[in-house]
Amino acid sequence: MGTIKFFFAGKHYSIYRFSLGMIFIAVLFLFFASCNVNNNGGDDLPPCPPFLTVPIPPYDSPAWHPSGEFIGFNHTPLLKIDYPYGEHCQGVYEWDSQQSGFCLINTDGTNMRRIFPYKLLNPVWSPDGEWIAFVLPLGDERHICKMRFTGETFDTTTILHLTTEGRNFFPSWSLDGQWITFDSNTDSPNGMQFIWKMRSDGTQKTRISYDPTKGEIRMPSWSRDGNKIVHIRYIGVGAPEIFVMDKNGNNISRLTNNTLDDRYPQTVYEKKITFWSTNCLWIMDSSGTNQKQLADQQIDYSYCISPTGDKVVYLVSNNSWTYENGTLWFLDLISSEKLQLTFNPKPYE
Repeated sequence: MGTIKFFFAGKHYSIYRFSLGMIFIAVLFLFFASCNVNNNGGDDLPPCPPFLTVPIPPYDSPAWHPSGEFIGFNHTPLLKIDYPYGEHCQGVYEWDSQQSGFCLINTDGTNMRRIFPYKLLNPVWSPDGEWIAFVLPLGDERHICKMRFTGETFDTTTILHLTTEGRNFFPSWSLDGQWITFDSNTDSPNGMQFIWKMRSDGTQKTRISYDPTKGEIRMPSWSRDGNKIVHIRYIGVGAPEIFVMDKNGNNISRLTNNTLDDRYPQTVYEKKITFWSTNCLWIMDSSGTNQKQLADQQIDYSYCISPTGDKVVYLVSNNSWTYENGTLWFLDLISSEKLQLTFNPKPYE
């Protein structure tokens, strides 16, 4: 977890990246380390110490601009990886924190530039590309905000707080840009997260899903036709599953049914749905059938879909301490062509 604090309009703010997926992976590493402290990279290599952390990716939270011309993302430049126990063991990152912030890059990988000196949590562009919604941490609370995009940078004088209480995450714009859906623990006595929607100016907040007896309902994403909301539901103590409902919270349908960790659904071309499941990216029909794994790489949950719905940018995260890890990749969902979009410069090259 990296935190950047700043002062704006009479208030103190902090923007940071928080990854439930990373915590889950870290727990797994601690478990395996306790089983085998001397993790050897091979018979001829010295033993590694227990893995106590996992690499934080230099890139995260890609957001494809509706123009289709560029992609936004968070970035903290990686200067160097030290290997005190050898390159087959856990490394130590050296960062250029002064250059951390939100960046843009053209879809062909050219003209990468930083446009904002702070990272944005859960960033998502409005359909007209003139605003970006994001989550702003304020103490123990998390609020949905939006900020105007000038075409080159963000205008901080236009920051508008759309929520004012509770913990709110995962904003998603409706097709017409008039509504935003999100999950929140507001008015939830047990603190559980459920799905709400509101006007894009923060008015008319309405909770559209609530079932505290079964589990949280989270991560809403508006369908490309504006009539459905795909999301996840926790079924008892099991892993979350992918569901879909109409924009008012009715006509609920379950799409996945397995023991895997299914999260972060988004609709793509021909009403198909992509989702993240246990370090892999999957695609399925809108009915939940014909599930197929995309790409052959382990990925972090951070990914975004192109405006045309036939391409995706995702974050490679295979828990290796290499310069190739934690970079953004481009994938054509139809042709399966993939291309590395961002790179970590190696200091010895």
